[in-house]
Amino acid sequence: MTERQKRKIKEIQSNPEMMQAREELKEEFINTHPQYAQMTIAELQESMTRHTLEDEKLRKQKLRNHIEAFADGIIAVIITIMLLEIPVPTGNQGYWEFLSSVGIFLVSFVVTANFWFNRHKIFALTEEITEKIIIQDFIFIGLLSLIPLLTKWIMVAPTAFSALNFGLVLIVILLQQELLSYSITKDHFHKMPKSFKFWRRVWLIRLFSTILMNIVIMIIAIIFPYYGHWLFVIVPVFNFLFHMVNDRNQEEETYAATRSVGVPYLKEG
Repeated sequence: MTERQKRKIKEIQSNPEMMQAREELKEEFINTHPQYAQMTIAELQESMTRHTLEDEKLRKQKLRNHIEAFADGIIAVIITIMLLEIPVPTGNQGYWEFLSSVGIFLVSFVVTANFWFNRHKIFALTEEITEKIIIQDFIFIGLLSLIPLLTKWIMVAPTAFSALNFGLVLIVILLQQELLSYSITKDHFHKMPKSFKFWRRVWLIRLFSTILMNIVIMIIAIIFPYYGHWLFVIVPVFNFLFHMVNDRNQEEETYAATRSVGVPYLKEG
């Protein structure tokens, strides 16, 4: 407990209105939980605190589930809108336009799916979320909603200006995703400062390399827009496939390491 928190508690305890409210809360708690009526004041206070913390944890868990469902719904709507924009072919010329639209849809789908995959990996670290994380996630989802429009722009009209807009928005989305990862992981390691310190060094290297790589891609796409804009497509696909292979390798290494010391990591078939 920090000195500021201690001072705040003393101020609340010395406030007559807060003291009366505390007594009313105790009375209400005893009426709701009569089994605690015979407890001492200290035991009752501890029980009230424990119940409050449990209720807060349950609330944050429910909130996380709602946010997950909300984000999945938004991304599903984004993909559905992209699919509905594909024109139905009416002839030979219409067929080529149809193939072009399908190609744009697949590009947008890969980019969006890659961000969705990374987001769910981040949220898998925690069962509870805070208001700060919710706001960061809303900003991330809002920016992600622009990807289909910007992808269509850069694929239909690959110019230096469209590449600049796509590149800038993509960098901002990546930054927001990394900030979201930092906030969730910080909460995850709040009782393991040494582990968090090590993870933060890795995170900083990853953040720097990701931003630098996307800046280089954006510059290439601006200078050579007709060819360079394809890098915005190739990199997410490569990143997605790399993560799948890397995760599989990590799982096999973890299984081998834990089995070697007698820890049942996975059920054997």
